[in-house]
Formats: sequence, structure tokens, C-alpha cells
Amino acid sequence: MKKSDKLLLGGFLAGLLLISALHITLYAKYKAGNYTLYNEQENLASAMQSFPNIMVVSVRNVYGATVRLGDAAAVEKDNDGHLHYVQKGDTLLITSNANQNSDGWNDVNINLPQNVMLSAFNSSLFFRRSKNSTGRNCAIRLHKSSLTFSGTETPFRLGGVNIVASDSSAVSFRGNMQVDNLDVKLSNSSIEYEDGDVGRITIQTDSASRISLKAKHLTKASIIPIVSQ
Repeated sequence: MKKSDKLLLGGFLAGLLLISALHITLYAKYKAGNYTLYNEQENLASAMQSFPNIMVVSVRNVYGATVRLGDAAAVEKDNDGHLHYVQKGDTLLITSNANQNSDGWNDVNINLPQNVMLSAFNSSLFFRRSKNSTGRNCAIRLHKSSLTFSGTETPFRLGGVNIVASDSSAVSFRGNMQVDNLDVKLSNSSIEYEDGDVGRITIQTDSASRISLKAKHLTKASIIPIVSQ
């Protein structure tokens, strides 16, 4: 073997031994309690501000925020000054001065407890899975807003979902979304349900609204026209 080859082989082996020793050292420190695994939900919880005795979470002019089901009404502390939140009686009011078409989207998290209504005006929100959200219920009111239930990252199952959407609002269910009971009332608005699964669907709709369901969902749907008075 040439001297240059021996040097290359020696360098490779030395590097391999160094990496192995580093891994063993890190594992030993982890087992001894010197390191802890990163937990996204726990780290997120420490960045949230909670509000007691809330019955309604009202969101106005907020674009791009993520809503998750939690044990208490809470909002992620905002550092850029765009987001404002205040408790008024039993309502948590969240507003923003960011422009929908600018870089000022509110990439923040909002916790919504079960049996607390979410009301959105002129907003664009994403509903994502949380640690304890499986099978929970939620009630939502949308006015000039869009809400996307996202099961694209991980499967997301909810129990009962009640939605009233009006004035050009849009509701969509993406990815592997599973809902046991879905009740929707549409007024000049739209709903779209993609690949996931749903146990039962009841939709009250006027003639100005749009419904987009796959055939497998249509067989479970009860669609009730709203007759104008």
C-alpha cells in the first residue's frame, strides 16, 4: 500500500473513532439527565400567554395564524408588534395591523379550549392537530374569512365540528382529516372536503354558496337548502 493511501486510511479511521466517541459521550450525558429531548409542544407552551374564563376567541384581521385545541385560551406572545390581544369579559379579542399582502403575516399560534367558540372576521387561519386534540369538539363562526383544517402533516381527527360561514368565507379540509360529525351553515360561502374521512355531514346552504365534496362524502351528506324569505 502506498504511503499516501495509508495516510488517507489512517485519517478516515481516526475520524470514525472520534465520531463514535462523541456519540457515546452524548448518549451517556443524555442517560445521566444532562440533556433532554426537544419537545415542540412543551416549548410552544412556554411562549404562550393564557387567559382565564374565556367563552369566545374573537380574531379580527389576522392572516396566517395557526389554531390548535388546548386546555386554556392562549395566544403566542408576539415580538414584532403586529398582533394585539386583550380580554374583554369572557371574550379574548385578537387583532392585527399586518397587511395580508405584505410580509407581515401573523405566523403565531392560538389555543382554543373545547366548548369555546372561535369567531373570525376578515382573517385567514389554519387549524392544526395538537397533542390532546383527538376527538374534541369545536364551534366556529366565520365572516369574510378562510379556515383550513390541515391533516397533511399528521392525521387529524375531531369529534363534532359546527361551522357557520358567511359573506364570502371559505372552509376547507386538507389531507387526512377525520371528522365524526360535521354541521355547516353556508351563506354566500364555500366548503371543500378532500381525501380524509367523515362520519356524518349536514350542510345548510343558500343558492350563492358552493359545495365541493368527493363522492364518498356525498353519500353521507344531508344538504338542506336555505330558502330566502
